[in-house]
Amino acid sequence: MSKLMTFITSLSCALSLFILSNPAYACIKDKAAQEKLAQLQKAPDELSQLLATRIAPEPIERVHPRYPVNAARQGREGWAVVSFVIDEEGEVNDIIVKDTSGSKDFAKAAKKAVKRWKYKPAIENGKPIEQCVNMVQLDFTMGSDGTLGVTRRFKGKYKKAKEALENKDFKEFNEQVASIKKNVSMHLSEYNYLHLLIAEYQKIQGNKKQQLNHLRKVAKASTRLASKEQQLSTLYQVFVLEVELSKYRAAFDTYSKIAKMDEAKPYMKHLDEVLAKVENVISGDKNIIRQGNIKQDFWSASLVRHEFSLVDIKGNIDSLDVRCANKRHIYDVKENSTWTLPKSWKSCDVYVHGDDDASFSLVEHPVTSS
Repeated sequence: MSKLMTFITSLSCALSLFILSNPAYACIKDKAAQEKLAQLQKAPDELSQLLATRIAPEPIERVHPRYPVNAARQGREGWAVVSFVIDEEGEVNDIIVKDTSGSKDFAKAAKKAVKRWKYKPAIENGKPIEQCVNMVQLDFTMGSDGTLGVTRRFKGKYKKAKEALENKDFKEFNEQVASIKKNVSMHLSEYNYLHLLIAEYQKIQGNKKQQLNHLRKVAKASTRLASKEQQLSTLYQVFVLEVELSKYRAAFDTYSKIAKMDEAKPYMKHLDEVLAKVENVISGDKNIIRQGNIKQDFWSASLVRHEFSLVDIKGNIDSLDVRCANKRHIYDVKENSTWTLPKSWKSCDVYVHGDDDASFSLVEHPVTSS
């Protein structure tokens, strides 16, 4: 058995135990899961309407971002993921930087470029409408394929950090990581190695949210990893953590990426079984609860149900921006407020705006028959 097979098998067992033991999954029965799996196998493209595949926007005019001057001089690489609204005129508005490789100049350059994009507006019942769920990743690389490999300087510090982690000398580990981060000339291959190492540290610490955060950053530049097997391993870990942390829409997106890889074929049966169980959770009679914490002005999540509440609010929250594929609305927020969205609103994301470190719980309520 290969190392990859052994690793993924161990993750599969852990995920199965998690699903069976977690109270949030108490409504799952083996028979129900098998029925849902059969439905998925018969109609793989017919998941729930809420989990419908997003159609990528097709711009009329797409301006390429300018490479930040300082980043180019330093040989630094990166990426930025932005979300935006396309209005009835085909103009881009309300741009939000959802994630970056860590450099503010790349985020700024991405926003400037996307703001100048022009689209053919969506049409509903013969009339142009807003397209409110649009997301794109813009990459900044030196050359067509970017810089591969690592520098001797990075390799030396990385080796020291890895040895410190293996010896559980966490003080030394954090010092070496801080030293690596001071390098202003890092490229994506080096960022990936660093994030994988930090993800392993967060796993040891039991911090699944941060472990997922770092693995997601690697996944966004996974083509720079050493092999297809390493890409699959990273995506599989992301999938497992997304399911465990109730990030179900994201888990379906990650599943779609894994399914396109030839190397994933031996593991697809297990992934299909997990998705069947997740579908049962979504359609079940238990609340789905996620903890929110605002960083850099907002926190976001993808909904899988139409009714939700914000509870246990600590700190100041200014507004709730609900962006769906074909609708959008901004709400005021009060403690224990509940929102019921029309079923015609598809693929909805929520953006909670407020002061940094404000916290709350997002509760998605069970689906009703009405």
